[in-house]
Amino acid sequence: MNFQVAAKRLMPGFESRLLLRRIVNFPRDAFETISGRRDPLIPPHGLWFVGGEQNYAAVNEEFMQYFVQLGGLKPVDHVLDVGCGIGVTAAPLTKFLSSEGSYDGFDIVRLGVHWATKHITRRFPNFRFVHSDVFNKHYNPHGKLDPEHFPFPYEDSKFDFVFLKSVFTHLRPTAVQHYLHEVRRVLKPTGSCLVTAFLLNECSRALIQSARSSLELTHDMGEYFVLDPKFPETAVGLHQHCFKEWYEAAGLALVPPIHYGSWCGRDQYMSYQDVIVLRPAD
Repeated sequence: MNFQVAAKRLMPGFESRLLLRRIVNFPRDAFETISGRRDPLIPPHGLWFVGGEQNYAAVNEEFMQYFVQLGGLKPVDHVLDVGCGIGVTAAPLTKFLSSEGSYDGFDIVRLGVHWATKHITRRFPNFRFVHSDVFNKHYNPHGKLDPEHFPFPYEDSKFDFVFLKSVFTHLRPTAVQHYLHEVRRVLKPTGSCLVTAFLLNECSRALIQSARSSLELTHDMGEYFVLDPKFPETAVGLHQHCFKEWYEAAGLALVPPIHYGSWCGRDQYMSYQDVIVLRPAD
């Protein structure tokens, strides 16, 4: 059984998993805080409620290149981070964006937004974080907002660049479609959007079936496949032809090519997840 699946089945409650992580990492976090060895813009180990801590510096450097080279990000741009977590991707942007640029991020986990506001916004006032009380079975089970209908908390045509890093990999199709419409609404006509996903096509499906994939997305849910039907949002694979229909219906167009990832066992790839760049179709 996949580690992610086993962990969520053993401890399905987000708060219980986070508490365990904080207890286990307390000695290490206390030492790094006292000794001054921890980067003040990076959260302590016990507060990482999403994966990727071990390689975050390399991943941040990797995605900064994608933002600039693929998404056309500029220092003066107004940036939106959908699913900002605890602000890890915001940290390198503090060194890139000028005082004329700005960063806004929102997330459904209040703890992450609170930490990022306290430690990042305090140093960089043009970086702002907002908590959106969106329901999620695992991360925000008491959320009052429906992920398929809630509006992003920003006005129309506000942002030059929007990114959703490892968001669509945890959303069901109806929510993905809604998010794409909201991205188009808040994006300037000249803006661009970078997203990551697990796209299912002839190649990736064949690799999954031959057991080469790192994710066993074998449970058919109709328009999508999942790693664990009991906890669908753990990892979601979207049919590529459906995803194309959804972004086109939202008024977005692909900036080719799709940059396929290694997640399914490809020999040639750019990143781990598939990277897609979109722009307004107008």
